[in-house]
Amino acid sequence: MSQNKVIIVGAGAAGMTAAIFAAREGAQVVLLEHKDRVGKKILSTGNGRCNLSNRLQEPFCYRSGQPDFPWKALGAFTLPMTLEYFEDLGVLTRERDGYLYPYSGQASAVLDALRLGLARESVQVVTECEVFSITPREDAKHRFEVKTSQGNFSGETLILACGSKAAPGTGSDGSGYKLAKRLGHHIIKPLPALVQLKCKGTFFKQLAGVRCEAVVRLMSDGKTLAADEGEVQLTDYGISGIPTFQVSRYAACALDEGRQVSAVLDFFPSKSMEDTRSMLKQRKAALGYRPSG
Repeated sequence: MSQNKVIIVGAGAAGMTAAIFAAREGAQVVLLEHKDRVGKKILSTGNGRCNLSNRLQEPFCYRSGQPDFPWKALGAFTLPMTLEYFEDLGVLTRERDGYLYPYSGQASAVLDALRLGLARESVQVVTECEVFSITPREDAKHRFEVKTSQGNFSGETLILACGSKAAPGTGSDGSGYKLAKRLGHHIIKPLPALVQLKCKGTFFKQLAGVRCEAVVRLMSDGKTLAADEGEVQLTDYGISGIPTFQVSRYAACALDEGRQVSAVLDFFPSKSMEDTRSMLKQRKAALGYRPSG
């Protein structure tokens, strides 16, 4: 039986970073990943460019059922610390509208740097490793026994970094919830938080591919649940883009409660309703000969 001081379950960005920092502190680390390779979800972040941090970090940027939580996390690992960490791994960054990306514009550069960081710190990485059970013990040096498809591991410290269930194809399939429950944790019902919105109707295919600046406002029972402004992407199923992602958790919560939700798009947020209506009337009078389809 392998004996390790620190066992980390899940080799995404969080698991790899935890492994690197633990190894830097002198720990012997084993990193367990149930997919065939580490960091698969990183490759899809930021549309393949990996938006690894942001210059703008203010309370209004974060929507959470626990408003204080984002600041506890950000206070523990600040933006300067984040940039220093990635630079130490060899990743230079560039900024676009406050969003920070690897200088190459490729998410693969971030994944490669993390993998090389694991190797530099002599972290043992075990892939295609399904975790069957985690058993706490009284023995301080072997406090956790982890049974897996690749053998058993024991260690003094255990970190669950399994992600959510947002992307099963990349490894985030919700399996970590079961492990956490078995260790005595209470799981708040998982709901989508940063997702596109599927809308009713059949005309969306005609609009697919259009991108434009707009305000997305979610309405339910005549009240505004949330609103955000930015580049909205019209798709064949509904709406996507950063402002859609930012308000989507409110739609998920309301729909889970059985409420009806509407997404109202304002394509001219700088104009009043009266001015917008007047402009549309003028365009209709001038361009009414055009087909509407």
